[in-house]
Amino acid sequence: MGISLFFTIFSWILGGLVLIYSVLFVRKRKDGPLYFLYALLTLICASGAFLADNFVVFLVYWGSLLVLLYAMIGLGSFKTATRALIIVGIGDFCLILGVVYLIAVSGAVSINNFTPLATDNALNISAFLLIAVGAMIKAGIFGFHGWIVEAAETNPSTTMAFLPASLDKFLGIYLLVRACKDFFVVNEVLSVVVMAIGAVTILSAVLMALVQHDFKKLLAFHAVSQAGYMILGIASGTLIGMAGGLFHMLNNAIYKTCLFLSAGNIEHRIGDTELSKLGGLNKLMPITFIGTMIASLAISGVPPFNGFASKWMIYQGLLGQGASWVGVFKIIFLVMAMFGSVLTLASFMKVIYSAFMGDKPKELPSDIKEVPFLMQLPILILASLCIILGVFANRLMIEPFLESLVGAKIEYLGSWIPDTATVLILLSLLIGVMVYFLSRVVSRTTGNFIGGETLEDNKVLGTDFYLSVQDIKPLKAFYRIARIGGFDVAKHLTGVVNASSYVLFYGVDRVINFITDGLGKLVFVVSAGFKKAHNGLLDRYVIWLLLGFVLLIGVFLKCLNCM
Repeated sequence: MGISLFFTIFSWILGGLVLIYSVLFVRKRKDGPLYFLYALLTLICASGAFLADNFVVFLVYWGSLLVLLYAMIGLGSFKTATRALIIVGIGDFCLILGVVYLIAVSGAVSINNFTPLATDNALNISAFLLIAVGAMIKAGIFGFHGWIVEAAETNPSTTMAFLPASLDKFLGIYLLVRACKDFFVVNEVLSVVVMAIGAVTILSAVLMALVQHDFKKLLAFHAVSQAGYMILGIASGTLIGMAGGLFHMLNNAIYKTCLFLSAGNIEHRIGDTELSKLGGLNKLMPITFIGTMIASLAISGVPPFNGFASKWMIYQGLLGQGASWVGVFKIIFLVMAMFGSVLTLASFMKVIYSAFMGDKPKELPSDIKEVPFLMQLPILILASLCIILGVFANRLMIEPFLESLVGAKIEYLGSWIPDTATVLILLSLLIGVMVYFLSRVVSRTTGNFIGGETLEDNKVLGTDFYLSVQDIKPLKAFYRIARIGGFDVAKHLTGVVNASSYVLFYGVDRVINFITDGLGKLVFVVSAGFKKAHNGLLDRYVIWLLLGFVLLIGVFLKCLNCM
């Protein structure tokens, strides 16, 4: 019950902040009332799924959330909503099959009192994989991520900010935790398989985010990438790794919601989130800039923010296996995860420079100002949580919550004292600022050397920072395949589903036509016979009457014999 309540409480807190922000954001939209209706119903059904102690009740709420996801995404684009319905629906179908097997094997429908099954036979392994696939598709793993990226392009930022707080990450990770902790005793092979999915999701999605030009689309790919960290920690098989995955799920919802709301501020004031069209907003929209900066550092795993605290736990969950084959794989996954954090920081440096620190384009209006306070407040709260949950991670999260959820004391392999480290980091920054100002005393200012070009022609766009990575030989093929949608497994599955549906309906149509034609011919033959029999001659009708009379006498005599 503890883990269910944990997810429920934070889901309502984060969802509530998004709804407060949305009051002004969607007030001019015709579908504003529907948005609030779907959002509240989503929070209610998500709470029902978290708190359900019955597999059947859980599936009812889970299925309701699929319908609500379709409805909410459909406010922006029915095409994207249909794709989300198919992709997530495939995961939900897998989940239902796995849960039905659990009920059949155990004979019970209680979730909290379920005795974990050993993954030592084909049926149990298949059931675990079905449930894990359903959970990871809901969380948005790479390959089944296409609808998330499309939704970021077609839906307002408020919808995208609401998803991590209620639908995809919270629900998917919740189910994966229950599967690995309460439903199954996961063996080493399955653990490595799931960790590999997490590591590939981290690296692949962040490589795609690195070359994006649209702020919301970049955030969508990072939403996919961050799910990989959670999966990696939960599947590590260690207490600190699982606790780190849970902590990172919460942290991701905090800073990702903050980032999408910051993108919403830009969208609200400028009407566009294309990075190449932005610049110089740090002075015009200072609260948005501060919130984006803090959330960017948090998602990149920079200490002392909350993203570092949870990633540090996940990293430690991948250590300590020695020289075993599992330990070798964990080291590989650790390197992939750390490299993913470096690329995450690089992509958000591009965002900060392009949208806030660069020169303000002439096309932007001169009267741009910060959004109203009601839209600033959720960003300030979320940015503050990024700092507080990082600096006081041990006292506020790990000791009071996470240790009780995993049922044991969490031991670190190294030494990390967040509050002490924060003081040292602040001292280092203070020394750096002092050195900067002292260096300005002995410096001199000269004109810009631009080689005879105009300054406008010599302008460096932040969106062009990392385009050259697409020309690196090992990555060239990756980006080429990605451009044609080769990694979008769900897209291919959707095509298969559509083709299968066409074949099925074509076959059914042919069968119906065959039956209809046959009945039509039969009716024609019978009617032709009746036509010949009823030719209008009196003697022919007398014969029919006599035959009918004889038939009635026969039926009457048969009834007398039966009596």
